[in-house]
Amino acid sequence: MIKIGFISLGCDKNRVDTEYMMSELSREEGFVITNDKAAADVVVINTCGFIESAKNEAIETILETAELKKTGLKKLIVTGCLAQRYGKELFKSMPEVDAVTGIGAYDKIKEIISSAISGERVLNTEKHAYDPKSRVVSTPLHYAYLRISDGCDNRCSYCAIPSIRGRYRSRTFESIDGELSLLKQEYDIKELILVAQDVTRYGIDLYGEYSLLKLLDKIQAHGFEWVRLLYCYPELVTDGLIRAVAERGGLCKYLDIPLQHVNDGVLRSMNRKNDGEYARSLIKRIRDIDGDIAIRSTFITGFPTETEEAFGELYDFIGEYKLDNAGFFAFSKEEGTPAAAMKDLHHKTKKRRLDMLRALQAGVIRSNNLKKIGAVHKVLYEGLDGEKGLFFGRNQFNAPEIDCLVYLDSELPLDVGRFYTVEITGAEGEFDLRGRVTADGRNEG
Repeated sequence: MIKIGFISLGCDKNRVDTEYMMSELSREEGFVITNDKAAADVVVINTCGFIESAKNEAIETILETAELKKTGLKKLIVTGCLAQRYGKELFKSMPEVDAVTGIGAYDKIKEIISSAISGERVLNTEKHAYDPKSRVVSTPLHYAYLRISDGCDNRCSYCAIPSIRGRYRSRTFESIDGELSLLKQEYDIKELILVAQDVTRYGIDLYGEYSLLKLLDKIQAHGFEWVRLLYCYPELVTDGLIRAVAERGGLCKYLDIPLQHVNDGVLRSMNRKNDGEYARSLIKRIRDIDGDIAIRSTFITGFPTETEEAFGELYDFIGEYKLDNAGFFAFSKEEGTPAAAMKDLHHKTKKRRLDMLRALQAGVIRSNNLKKIGAVHKVLYEGLDGEKGLFFGRNQFNAPEIDCLVYLDSELPLDVGRFYTVEITGAEGEFDLRGRVTADGRNEG
């Protein structure tokens, strides 16, 4: 029996790819999945290669894992975006790696591992679409990610994803429906999180029309308690989608919309399809339809064309529009992208702007949290924080791993993966909420 360990780096879409590979192997005789990489015969590292920090993390993880060959690890397999992007270089420069395989070889992972075990070094960076037959779930079993497409057609000037992942490719309704049945019936997932480079573009390549709302109909028919949308591109967030999020039971009142900037000149240089006025009007439209919808976004500061005036415009926007959650990133020059040819700003300038934005958003979150005291929220209980000695969970306004938590006081015993009615009593730390489970606070589900 060959014991296989997996390390998944990067985004939730990478995690889903890892889960597909784990499923491919778990269905084969002679392989067993282990969570203990030190006890594994083979370790598969699914890498991210999106930005410089992700590449550095991947290289460090590869080198650290290779050290296990001194104590029993037989083979080391590297796959994912970094392998797709720099496969030949990795294969040549890292002899400790036994196979380098890109994003098109996930369904061939058994054959790749078998070849490596037999003594062959494998390089496979082919790109082809594959339709996963099954998957396992590696997240806590009350939530799971569902990837509805791969690739991207947006061609932002700073982004290497289209060259790594290829054109936008939606999965069929039928393929997704089969996976939904597995997630609901076998795992009883409570919260389903839709992911893609752009969920709002779903279906245009297959069906000739944007089909996210039709897909949501099919998803909600399976009875998931919560369905959450990540990565909605601004120009495709329609009033119809906003109203669906506002009015449909079971859809989380939550929209993740990567705006990236609000200065027109910077947005043009980024090859984004909207301008600053559109971003402002979009936020207003969402809040006019339903002021309870939580809005999350991401922003890049320090882009080569970002002047102090352009940065000031972004800073003022963050302070004025008070988004519920926001992630900020300093521009990372990625080779092969149009932005890589632009003159980079000094790293101290980028860091200063990044620190200013993060501090401003922290203040926004603190202010927003104080306004929630006295509200009653439905909270999905997730576990116990040993350091704080407090239970914690999330409401529908916060996604796992990237957003805020609700810390809970309770006289009731709590079950992970169940919903509770919670009265918000205050703030907890810099970003999170504190609440009390009501006397009759247990929800079904």
